[in-house]
Amino acid sequence: MHPSPGVRLIALTLLLAALTAVMYNRGSARAEGGVPIPAPAGTEWSIVAGYNTGTHGDHDGSDPHAIDIVRTDASTDWTRVLSPVDGEVTWFDHNGISIVDSNGYAHLLVHIDPDDHIERGLRVKVGDQVGRVFPVGYDYNGGIAHIHYAIHNTSGGGYLDRTIPFTGMYAIEGQELHWSDEYNLHSGREFTSTNTQNWTAPTIIPSEDDPDAETPDTEEETIIEPEPEPEPVWTIPADAPIGGWHTVGVQRNTSVAGLEKMLDAPLSELVFHDARDNTYHRFDPNNPDSAGVAVRSLKAGQAVWALVNPGSPWLPAPPSEPRQVTIRLSRGPNLISWQGPDRDVAEALRNVAHFSHAYRYDPYTRNWRFWSPDAPDFLNTLDTLKSGDALYIVVRVGSIWTQLP
Repeated sequence: MHPSPGVRLIALTLLLAALTAVMYNRGSARAEGGVPIPAPAGTEWSIVAGYNTGTHGDHDGSDPHAIDIVRTDASTDWTRVLSPVDGEVTWFDHNGISIVDSNGYAHLLVHIDPDDHIERGLRVKVGDQVGRVFPVGYDYNGGIAHIHYAIHNTSGGGYLDRTIPFTGMYAIEGQELHWSDEYNLHSGREFTSTNTQNWTAPTIIPSEDDPDAETPDTEEETIIEPEPEPEPVWTIPADAPIGGWHTVGVQRNTSVAGLEKMLDAPLSELVFHDARDNTYHRFDPNNPDSAGVAVRSLKAGQAVWALVNPGSPWLPAPPSEPRQVTIRLSRGPNLISWQGPDRDVAEALRNVAHFSHAYRYDPYTRNWRFWSPDAPDFLNTLDTLKSGDALYIVVRVGSIWTQLP
C-alpha cells in the first residue's frame, strides 16, 4: 500500500525540519550563550585594556574589539590558559594560539606559552588546557603579564579578518561588551571565570552602556573612607614661605640627575618614587652616595618630590602645551603628572583602568586634597587638575594609561 500524497508531504516536511535542525546544530558554536574567560574556574580577572586603545584598533591588524585581561586574585604569571570554545587549532606560534569554532570564528589568545602538545588541526574543547600566561620578560607583552583575547572573522584556511565584539553568542562570562568608538571601552570590567569541561553558558547580563539594560530598583550605598594622609617624605622647614617640598612633573624622558639640571632651580634634593615596590629614593647632587639614584630613568608623565631651598621664590613650570602621554601604572599609588589642559578631575581621570582614588599635595596650604568617584562630596576636596600638576593615582591593578589632552 503506497502512502497518499498528503502523507508524503507531511513526511517530507518533517524530514526537512529535522535536517534543518541538524544543520543548525552543526553550525552553532559550543558557546552559543557566551564564552568563558580562558582560565580556570574561580579565578578572577579584569580588563586592563579594552576596545579602541593604542594596540587594539583598525591600525593594528583590524582588531578594535580585542581585550587584554589580567588576573586580580593572584599573579597572572604562568596562569593556566584554557580553551574558551570547542574548536580546531588553526594556528599557533611561540606566543599564541588560534582556535576556530564551528561558526568559523577564530578565538585568538596571545602572550601565552602554548603547551607542547599543541599543533595545527588539534581538536580542543572548552576547559582543555592550551598553554600558560607569559610573565614580563618572556614575551613582548607591554610590560604586564596578560592574555590578549579577540574573536576574529576568518577567510579561507583560518586567516584572521576583522574582529567582532563580545556580544550575543560571544558575550564573555554572560556579560555583553557592546561596541562604540569610545577610547579604551570596557576597561576595568571584572569577571570570575566559570571555564571548566562540560561548561554551561551563564545568563547574559546587559552591559552598562546597553540602552535596554535593566537597572536595579535599589542599590547599596558604599562610602569609601580615604586612606590616612601620607607623611611628607621629609619635614618641611617651618620658615619656608615658598620653599619646601613640591611635586614636580616630568615633561620628557630623562634621568633623575638630568631632571635636576633641566629644572635649573634652587633645589637641595629630588626624591624618586618607585611605584613597583612603593619605595622612595633620595638624590642629593652634592652627595656621591646618591649616584645610584641619579641614573634612575624618568618617563614623561611621571613626577618627583623636590626640596626647594627655604625662602626661594620658585615654583614648577607647567608644560609648554598640553599633550598626550602614556604612563605605566603599578598596583597601588603612582606619582604622576597631568600633562593635559586644566580639566575637571573626573574628566581627566575617566579612562584610568581599575582606578581607586587620587590625592595631591598642595604646597601653599601644605595639605592633601583627595578625590574618589565613590566618595561622598564632602570628602572630595580635589576638583580640578591644572596643567603640570603632580598627584598620586591609586589603582587596584597595574595598567597602561594614556592621558587624553
